[in-house]
Amino acid sequence: MNFDVVIIGSGAGGGMTALSLCEQGFKVCVLERGKQFDPRKDFILNHADWENREDPLKEANLKEQTINQQFRTKIEVDGIKEFRTPLRYHRVHGVGGSTLHYQGEAHRFPTHAFNNRQIFGWGTDWPINYSDLAPYYQQAEHLLGVAGETGNPFKVDRGEFPTPTHALSKRSQVLAKSAKEIGMSLLPNTLALPSISIDGRTPCQHSGGCNFGCIFGAKSSIDQAIIPRAEKTGNLTLLSETRALKLVLDQNGDIQAVECQSTIRDFKITAKAYVLATGAIETPRLMLHSSYANNNDQVGRYFMETVIASLALELEADFQTFRGPPLDSRVWDFSKPENENISGYVLGNSGYLYPAIGPSSHAITSQGIGRQHKHAVRSSFGRNVQLFGIAEQEPVSSNRVTLSKYFDDMGIPKVDVNCAYSERDLHTISEMNNKLQKWAEATPTKSIGLASDSRYRSSATHVGGTCRMGSDPKHSVVDAFGKVHKQSNCYITDASVFVTQGAGDSPSLTIQALALRTADKIANDLKLSK
Repeated sequence: MNFDVVIIGSGAGGGMTALSLCEQGFKVCVLERGKQFDPRKDFILNHADWENREDPLKEANLKEQTINQQFRTKIEVDGIKEFRTPLRYHRVHGVGGSTLHYQGEAHRFPTHAFNNRQIFGWGTDWPINYSDLAPYYQQAEHLLGVAGETGNPFKVDRGEFPTPTHALSKRSQVLAKSAKEIGMSLLPNTLALPSISIDGRTPCQHSGGCNFGCIFGAKSSIDQAIIPRAEKTGNLTLLSETRALKLVLDQNGDIQAVECQSTIRDFKITAKAYVLATGAIETPRLMLHSSYANNNDQVGRYFMETVIASLALELEADFQTFRGPPLDSRVWDFSKPENENISGYVLGNSGYLYPAIGPSSHAITSQGIGRQHKHAVRSSFGRNVQLFGIAEQEPVSSNRVTLSKYFDDMGIPKVDVNCAYSERDLHTISEMNNKLQKWAEATPTKSIGLASDSRYRSSATHVGGTCRMGSDPKHSVVDAFGKVHKQSNCYITDASVFVTQGAGDSPSLTIQALALRTADKIANDLKLSK
């Protein structure tokens, strides 16, 4: 079969790109290395003994085949030279990508996040502004049925959300009061968890199990909200459990085919245009392994990870902290940096603590024997909360993804991920830790746990950069529409094109909005080439 477009990756960017192109009449093939999950059979929350089962969504983490775990980034903290632990990258291999385990946060980046250099004097400005993305943000929100409310003083004015906001959980109601006491505003989060049905799917059931895959099919992950709609066009061919091994280049350096491997055969697939959408680590890995589009040594540079700080609490009473959307609220007061030494960040809370997620796990980690143990479990379950802060990392050229000397089980080089924190990053972590401590002290608690952050041990869910967009090919990989510089037929629609990270906001909605914008560019280019 002849395809107009081959898309590698079926996550937030790849899935949304596929839908847009399919609905515009193009024949699209999506390659996904993982399987297609059935939410009502495959996800562990379908089973009463879910805590004792292996989570299929964690296979990519348990069988890490991409990142060289022997590599250490050299760092210096408080004058002491040390090594960071290897990058812990939380992702999913499967149709829908990491939206399978994401918790539905759907944020528009704030307007200032696109112009950090111009406004705050650090980083690099995007080649686009908020206004360029606004219509695509709106389109993505309606496709996903995003729940939210207008009037957020820290966000740009906008129209109504597709579905009503979720009421704050009991834990967030308590934390909103203590936040207000110290001058912060804990507001309802914007979530791709439709509060009413938008397409026949069940609305959000407030089970709190987003991270394990939604057994109700309510969460607007790509496999539930987007792929079925694309399939209805008759223009989508979805090849799951099929891995893209290498890009085959012609004499001009353009892609002429993709070498693939499925569970039954090796083959090549061709198209008029190609889209890379495998994330900020796998996309540069594939490009570097294929010796593609790296004449200016920019592929893999400006890697940005999740800069995070956290603090565990035990509330003074049982507020059933496990109920409701896990990330139902957010503090945006610090999205604009308070001073020139820090970057923007957000604060939030979550109602579970790993590994004490369910009652059995909680019981195992509780102290005591016999009645003492029973009392410890009963008196603490439903009280655990984690406060956290997430900041955007300062983009630095030396933070990069490079090919490793070690190989995966297919003989493809793994990658070394070098990621050190700048002074700005360290100052921002310190600010987040201070804010979290004050918030905790203002909250009615039984106990406050130890603070932790990502300086020494990363725990990355939001990664970006490595193929960033820009106007100058000497300092970027793609243009303002996601098209690879000086190449005729390749586009990138994942977070690798990010220039900055949106002041701590979650990246998925921006990935999707950019993907829709790039899809329009691809469609236009294909029409012009006829």
